Amino acid sequence: MTHETVWKTLSSIDVNNKTEKKGNLTYLSWAWAWGELMNHFPQATYTFTEWEYPDGTYKDVLMYPDETCMVECELRIDDISHKMWLPVMDYRNQAVANPNARAISDTKMRCLVKCISMFGLGHYIYAGEDLPSSENSTPIATEKAPVKKKSKLTKAQQADVEKIREIITTHTVFTNNNGGTDMQKQVLQVIDGDPTVGQVNEWLAYVVGEASLYDNEQKDKEYHGRKNTDKVQ
Repeated sequence: MTHETVWKTLSSIDVNNKTEKKGNLTYLSWAWAWGELMNHFPQATYTFTEWEYPDGTYKDVLMYPDETCMVECELRIDDISHKMWLPVMDYRNQAVANPNARAISDTKMRCLVKCISMFGLGHYIYAGEDLPSSENSTPIATEKAPVKKKSKLTKAQQADVEKIREIITTHTVFTNNNGGTDMQKQVLQVIDGDPTVGQVNEWLAYVVGEASLYDNEQKDKEYHGRKNTDKVQ
C-alpha cells in the first residue's frame, strides 16, 4: 500500500452530490465519506487526540486561553497516517468560546471528513474546485458557470498566507517523511490559488496548532529524558 495508490483511488471520486451548503461553506456528509472509505479501504481506523490537563483529567479538545478550542483526528490506512486539526466554529466560521458537547461532537466528525480528504476523497472541495481531477472522468456538457471573482485579501491576511507558507515548508512536522510532502502539496495548492478568508484562517490555525503541538511534545520528551537520566544516576 502506498500514498500514491490511496490518493489515486480516492481523489478521482466525485463527491458533489453528497455535499450540502451552509452559508459560504460546503460540507461533505461524514457518514457517506466514511462509507466510501470503507468500500475501498476497510482496514482504515481513526482516533481523536486526548490532552492531559494540569488537574490530571483528559479532554478530547485542546483549550486556549480565550476558551476556544481545537480537536484533532488521526486517520490510518495500514502504515499511512494523516492528522487534521479543526477549531470548534459557529455558522459564521468563527471559533466558539466554551462550546457545548453537541458543537464539539459535530466538529469532530467534520474533522474526520477533512482527515479523510488528506487521503484524496473530496480534497478538491477544500481547494475551491468544482470537480475532482481524473484522467478517466468524462466532461458533462453544461451551461457555462459565471466566472468567479477573485477574493481580495487584506495585507494582514496576505501576511497570514506567507506565515502558513513559511511553517508548511520549514517546520519538521510538515517536512518529515510521515506524509509531510502530501500535506505541503495540499496546503500550497490552496494558498497559491485564490484562498478565501475562511481558508486562510482555518489553515493558519491548523499549521500553527500542529507545529506548536509537535514542539511541545519534543520538549516533553526532552524533559522526561532528563528526569530518567537523573534517576539512573
